[in-house]
Amino acid sequence: MNQPINIQLEQEYQRFIEFGNLLDRRSRRYLVEYLKHRLSGEVYEEPDLHEGYFRYFRSALEKITTIDDLLALCAKNERITLQVVLDTLYWMRKTFEKAQLKNPWQRELDTLKGWSVTPLKVMRSRYPHLLNLLRNTYGKEELNADFYEAKFKAFFAKEDEAQTKEDKDNFELIFTDLLSQWDALLQAKLLDYQLNKIEEERQQFSELLDAKVKEYKQLQSLITPFTDYLGWDMSRELWQETSFDVLNEYNDLLEDEQSVKALADLLGQLREAEIETEEETFEKTIVRQEWKTDTHAKAEIVGIHESQDLSNLVSSEVGLLSDPLTEDIFLKKYADQGLLTFRYEDRRLVKSKHNITEIHQKVRQKEKGPFIICVDTSESMMGDPERIAKVLCLGVLKMAVRENRGAYLINFSAGIQTINLYNIADSIDQIAKFLTMSFYGGTDVSLALTEVLRQLKSNDYRDADVLMISDFIMYKIDEDVLADIRYFQHNKGTEFHSLTLSDEANSEVLDRFDTNWIYDPKRKGIIKELTRGLGEINERV
Repeated sequence: MNQPINIQLEQEYQRFIEFGNLLDRRSRRYLVEYLKHRLSGEVYEEPDLHEGYFRYFRSALEKITTIDDLLALCAKNERITLQVVLDTLYWMRKTFEKAQLKNPWQRELDTLKGWSVTPLKVMRSRYPHLLNLLRNTYGKEELNADFYEAKFKAFFAKEDEAQTKEDKDNFELIFTDLLSQWDALLQAKLLDYQLNKIEEERQQFSELLDAKVKEYKQLQSLITPFTDYLGWDMSRELWQETSFDVLNEYNDLLEDEQSVKALADLLGQLREAEIETEEETFEKTIVRQEWKTDTHAKAEIVGIHESQDLSNLVSSEVGLLSDPLTEDIFLKKYADQGLLTFRYEDRRLVKSKHNITEIHQKVRQKEKGPFIICVDTSESMMGDPERIAKVLCLGVLKMAVRENRGAYLINFSAGIQTINLYNIADSIDQIAKFLTMSFYGGTDVSLALTEVLRQLKSNDYRDADVLMISDFIMYKIDEDVLADIRYFQHNKGTEFHSLTLSDEANSEVLDRFDTNWIYDPKRKGIIKELTRGLGEINERV
């Protein structure tokens, strides 16, 4: 089962903080917090971080999240929010990696590293080359090579044997200072180069994100309610305008054809949600712990009581027995069990277990099943029949999305081509492809129904309703296919519906369907002709 989107989001944020390859963990955490606040529209107080990359990436996130309508889409659609976060975190990681991978000053970096490990004894002859290199690379206002040359000449004016430890320490300080200035200038060039490269990547990413937002808004206007469930894939290219044209054309036809909409809604009611009862048995073990008193076990004195227990006599009672004048009193008290004796008590923690069996019954509605839709695109369907068939398909698919039902599309003529839209809301590309698909060959209905039966035996479509849209100008259905259809009709409750777009249909084929509709484009209406189960279907509708 998929996790809730808010949990997925938090996991992605934490993964970026812990394992991201840019900046340090603290900076990544602040970037995540900033992105969260931007997407939620809250104000964020920026931490006091002066790291150049952090400031840049924060600025980049600000620019990205100011793309027109992006935040509005995120506020309405959790899928979009999740995808924007995934794409943005991935972009930051890959861009930082790409910017650091290659730069035009790698040779200078290697030269700096080489000079940093040059021993003092070879510097006497080599330092002029270093100073000439720096003069040719940087202006005097950036690095004053003359100053260091004067210091080096003064140091090397003495022979090696005459140089004191203090002289050598001073030289090390000056040489280290020179390398530090050189390193600072080089790192500034690198930072500027990398930030420019990152900015180029940011612009490309922003342009793609902006295009995705515009594409999504265009989809919203065409194929609601699909877009309520849609995210987007940044790795997928933008839709071609032809795809939008196709969707727009068929959507306009659907809106104009009220009878087709009525049929699509009717199909949605044909299989009402079934009631099922689930019985669950629970075995519960109840563990109790309680203190129990054992009066026969001596642990501690808890008081005094009267008894004949001579072993636990109070000392005053023993005194009665030791004096002949009071001996009779002791014996009388003994006979009456009235001797004062110590009372001992021991408490033990006793654990007990009890097993209990409970039976719970849950009554729930089963989800409505998916659809299997067969569309005839053979040569006899060219023109209005094929167009109407695809319009109806779009209507059924919209209804399926509203009711969270999957769909399996079979486009058939002499052969078949299938599209599995079990996750229908994420399949807009395939829907557009389906609406442009045609064969214009012969008609092999048995081949299409064989694929229907194969899907009915699968887990995803075993509860499906079947709709075939055709002119039904075709030969008879194979007997083995008919036998399987009868089995599903009688034993699985599967309903096979037909929509006929012709007045020349083969009645022998139509008799095999539970429900038949005839669509007359000239009359713009649907005539229901029910061959079986008229009363049952009427009650459902």
